[in-house]
Amino acid sequence: MRLVWLAAISVLAVVMAVFTPYVFRTESTWQAIAWLVMLVGTVTFIAVLIRAELLIRRLGRQPNSDASET
Repeated sequence: MRLVWLAAISVLAVVMAVFTPYVFRTESTWQAIAWLVMLVGTVTFIAVLIRAELLIRRLGRQPNSDASET
C-alpha cells in the first residue's frame, strides 16, 4: 500500500517538472520561485519516503533472518 502512495506522489513530481518551463515563462518571478520551492520540496519528500520505506523493510527482515538461523 505504501508503494501506491509513493508512485502517486512521484507522478505528481514528474507532472510538476514537465510544467516547470511553462511556469517560468508565464508567471511572475515570485510565483516561479514558489513553484520551484514546491518542486524541490516534493522531490525531497519522495526521497525521505523512499528512505523510510527501505528502513522499514530492513527492520522487518531482521527478526525473520535471525529466526531462520537458529
